[in-house]
Amino acid sequence: MMKKDYRFKANINWLKRKREALLKKLAATGPFVDGSIVKVRRRCGNKNCRCARGEKHECLYLMYKVRGITKGVYIPVDLEEEVKEWSREHKRLKEIIREICRAQKSIIRKHVKEKRLKKGRK
Repeated sequence: MMKKDYRFKANINWLKRKREALLKKLAATGPFVDGSIVKVRRRCGNKNCRCARGEKHECLYLMYKVRGITKGVYIPVDLEEEVKEWSREHKRLKEIIREICRAQKSIIRKHVKEKRLKKGRK
């Protein structure tokens, strides 16, 4: 999604409607997981396998941080597509939250401006 600036929109009611639409999108999100999916090449440990001769296996890991320390979880082959979808859903969720925050900040700015105008100040 693209960054939107709500400062120049006409009124608070429009911003509130926009916020409600975004909250509905937020409620419609599916399962999600934070972290990045990384392709790793590693050995399996079998002495007779091709990876023992140098040709390593490719596998996917979900990498995430806990208190500044990077952790990883192996993603089984049969779950790869599902976990990728969860990761995409998390990115979409973060963008919706950012957009809701921008709308909320614009509502606050508009409220202050309208209140000053009612009192006769600029």
